[in-house]
Amino acid sequence: MSVSIIYVNYKTCDLILDSVRSVKEMTCDVDYEIIVVDNHSEDCSLERIKECYPEIICIQSFENMGFGRANNLGLEKVKGDYVLFLNPDTLLRNDAISVLYRFMEANPSVGACGGNLYDERGEPTTSFSRKFPSFVWEFLSIFYLPPLCFSYPKSKFFNKENIAIPVASVIGADLMVRRTVLDKLGGFSPDFFMNYEETELCHRIHKVGLGVYSVPTAQITHLEGRASYIKRSRLYYLYEGQYIYFRKVYGKFGARLIYVITQLKSYIRILQFVVLMNAKRHAYWKMKLETNKEVWRSEKIKRILR
Repeated sequence: MSVSIIYVNYKTCDLILDSVRSVKEMTCDVDYEIIVVDNHSEDCSLERIKECYPEIICIQSFENMGFGRANNLGLEKVKGDYVLFLNPDTLLRNDAISVLYRFMEANPSVGACGGNLYDERGEPTTSFSRKFPSFVWEFLSIFYLPPLCFSYPKSKFFNKENIAIPVASVIGADLMVRRTVLDKLGGFSPDFFMNYEETELCHRIHKVGLGVYSVPTAQITHLEGRASYIKRSRLYYLYEGQYIYFRKVYGKFGARLIYVITQLKSYIRILQFVVLMNAKRHAYWKMKLETNKEVWRSEKIKRILR
């Protein structure tokens, strides 16, 4: 088996069926298996998937484990030399899996890669990050100064260079990783529920001396936000993931410093939109401020800071 494709399902059965259909229609030059881990959807998802595609390996979790831990559960069943973590809300535009597989086969010093992502209108969307999250990056964003634009004006988050390029991390929507690397590193950190887990995994891949690449000839549509459960909880887990990531990479002081920077940004934005008399944006940033405080005071974040 060359490639094992893992989906994590949480009430996204229709999206997964569409995504699997695109995999079967587009993939020609590589043998693969598909594994679906159901994150306690309680909606007969696996029964429907098995009815449509009996060959799919289905795993039932009896709790919502989040993205990383559910993928780790799927890793226990993989047979492929490479593992492709594929989001339910993705549709292959070409034979992307074969493209990524051939790239990995030809480049043994690469630990992970991903393709170019497009939104449902066919416009480029975020596919990778050139740099890992940092204090400078977050601080400059307060003043609307994203530092990456100065270094990479043509391909900040999307590969427009028509060649494979080294990046810091690939987003988890279409992340292909060598199985030997996952065996060595232990897969995703179980500390994350959702958000930043793929960034932290790519950080560990770099630390063991392997590259992470964007491969633009692999093209995938990402219907980001289509899953019905992604609402306010997404912001909560975004902040939670951020603090866990900074704790792991920069230590306790790093997590505390990024909290201060994040809160400072919220206070400045609230003041900004009071002055501009923009009630909608003011309410939005006030909600972000309160959500951030809620995450910071949670037992999980208190525990990781001990």
